[in-house]
Amino acid sequence: MDSKISPSDWYLHMRNSTDYLGIEQMQAGMAYSIWARQAYVGIWIPEKQGFLLSRYKLRTTPYLFVEYHWDTGEPHGTAKPLRALEICPLALLPPGSSFPDKEQNDLLCAWLDALEERHPPLPGWDSVGERRRSVVQWLTRQKENRERAAKFVGPVIPVHKWEQIFKFVGPEIPVHMGEQIADSLERG
Repeated sequence: MDSKISPSDWYLHMRNSTDYLGIEQMQAGMAYSIWARQAYVGIWIPEKQGFLLSRYKLRTTPYLFVEYHWDTGEPHGTAKPLRALEICPLALLPPGSSFPDKEQNDLLCAWLDALEERHPPLPGWDSVGERRRSVVQWLTRQKENRERAAKFVGPVIPVHKWEQIFKFVGPEIPVHMGEQIADSLERG
């Protein structure tokens, strides 16, 4: 691989690459540099046949998530380990756990993000920062979409109120009248 490759070209190249560590080479509790959908560092969890990683989705605070080793096959195998980094110094939660302990989640996510920052998939690439910025951009677009929709549709009326309105008036009600009717139904 060319050392000047862009992150998107590297990602596309890795999709078809067979140059990764097989499932039989994995060591429990070891953090690996990985090619995956949600992060680029993960801790091998043998019971899950996957990597515990720090995921950013729909919020700016990461949470623990498991991506399965590529060798587990379609459609679930989405992570290719590239090289071992270091043993996780933090105690992992029990294998059957859904990771409910917030303090442990925060510690593991912070450790994983720091490790990914020290060992980026490509030299000079701030992959953690890019994942964080991506979430902020997505949240901003969602807010703008909601604001734009509110201008055309009017205020958002909860589903349970629409059910009351339809029972009272029928489904042919103009949208702009929904809030007035909902308010009058609440007043009795």
